[in-house]
Amino acid sequence: MYRIEITHNFETAHRLSHPDAPTKCQSIHGHSWLATVTLAGPALDDRGMLVEFGAFKKAWRAFLDDHVDHHLAVRRDDPVAAAILSVQPDARILSLPEDPSTEFFARWIHDRTSDILAGLDPDQRAHVERVHVQETRVNAASYSGAR
Repeated sequence: MYRIEITHNFETAHRLSHPDAPTKCQSIHGHSWLATVTLAGPALDDRGMLVEFGAFKKAWRAFLDDHVDHHLAVRRDDPVAAAILSVQPDARILSLPEDPSTEFFARWIHDRTSDILAGLDPDQRAHVERVHVQETRVNAASYSGAR
């Protein structure tokens, strides 16, 4: 099995709205996140590559920069997002189906990354093996999809 890894950073705030979440996590707070994706596959293409680094990096990093970086990540029904949008309609809000815990973020980025890879690798030589998301120097979560 061949594996390649690519890392990117982004600055994103989040808030957990679940009533049982710790108070500090219910407050809007930000992190300097670091995401690492591992792509894997059993065979190389005729160029000797699993996936061309440049094309994948460009697409993946553009997605993170455009849809995650400098956003506030919240659960879709979080009233805080509605309050912010009422005074700043163009605020960069990332509305998610679940609370944006680090664990959920890892899964959500994994799923979006799989879509990006499918667009670049129509022969499906490679798959997203794992996404590792680090929210601080001491806290991180990973997600590996079912294969």
